[in-house]
Amino acid sequence: MDPNCHLRNELLRDAENMCQRLGKAPSAILISGDIAYAAHADEYAFALSWLEKLATNCGTTTESVFVIPGNHDVVRSMASKPMVQALHEQIKSTNPLFLDGVLRGLLLDSETSRVLYAPLDEFNLFAGQFFCDVSAPMQTIARRDLKLNDGSTLRLTGLNSAIVSSHADKAGDLYVDPACFQIIRERGVEHVALCHHPFTWLKNGEVLKDHLNDVVRIQLFGHEHTSRIEQHHDSVRISASAAHPDRTEPGWEPGYNLIELEVNNSGPERQLIVTAHIRIWQSRPGQFRAKMKGDKDVFQQKFSLDGWTATPAQAAGTASTTESAHSEVDGPTVELQTAGRDPMDTLRNISVRFFKLTFSQKSAIAGKLGLLEDEDLNQPDFVRFRRVFERARDRNLIGDLDTEITAATAMVSKNK
Repeated sequence: MDPNCHLRNELLRDAENMCQRLGKAPSAILISGDIAYAAHADEYAFALSWLEKLATNCGTTTESVFVIPGNHDVVRSMASKPMVQALHEQIKSTNPLFLDGVLRGLLLDSETSRVLYAPLDEFNLFAGQFFCDVSAPMQTIARRDLKLNDGSTLRLTGLNSAIVSSHADKAGDLYVDPACFQIIRERGVEHVALCHHPFTWLKNGEVLKDHLNDVVRIQLFGHEHTSRIEQHHDSVRISASAAHPDRTEPGWEPGYNLIELEVNNSGPERQLIVTAHIRIWQSRPGQFRAKMKGDKDVFQQKFSLDGWTATPAQAAGTASTTESAHSEVDGPTVELQTAGRDPMDTLRNISVRFFKLTFSQKSAIAGKLGLLEDEDLNQPDFVRFRRVFERARDRNLIGDLDTEITAATAMVSKNK
């Protein structure tokens, strides 16, 4: 019972053809929420399998995946519990002037933050393998740095707009937490922000919009399944179609997007060139095609950047120009042209293989290497295993962890 199999397959084929046509492979696959439909573990397993195909077809690997949660990544039965709903109501009924303080208080308290984030546990277990899990108080947003072609930094920031999401969602009633204001302007750094819900769905949406317009050059959204690109003087905002939206939705238009980024010139004359390929589905004959702007099949914009020159070390670390991708598996896929590889790729590669093991295998490896401690016993699985990787890094045991994962994976393959 999979009526969208054909659509997903055509998206794979079209993305592969586009990457070949552009002569580039993605540096990142960015997913702006709704990986699952009902936040079930089997849905995330299915999503990972499909993302592996997408990555392979486009010439990259799954460690390039970067995800944030959407409303369909919330376990509704858990979000509907009276204690969770009481906290949601407390947040929603707070005077906007005091909202940040109330949210900070709830997120800093171990009991209330656990209640608020528990409905995202299944998402976090999926996202944790890419180091994109979100939890309070210290990790409420996801971050990753990539390199642009001149050696400067492209910083990805994933916001969580599902913190008070439940069956009761309505426009203007959701929130992002105050950590979004930690995105700041820095020389040699350009920002891409991902947020599942558009501003109109957020009670603090206008405040967030003002902040992102000040500091974030590229803003990516999902949720509404409507392909839209808004070009402003200092920023570009892309609202993406869903990869396979519900066929009963008005204006049904599956789609995905690709974005190329390139920095021209150096020093005080730097420019960022953003080229967006908006791919939408047409019927009769069924195929993905370019959304047109007049007689052009791309949307392009140039931004003047602050003066900045790479140090010799930064210049040496810059590779040939590549791409990255943003998607919403119940929604959009976008690709961004960047240069170089994230130094965390190797660690994410190990993490993806680690999370494919059974719970008992993961626990046995962590125990053998002394990476589990008493304080982990009552923590959710995604927190426990994130700590395993943090301790392995801090204790210089990443190589040992890799060896144990390889051995366990080989054993699984042999038993099959």
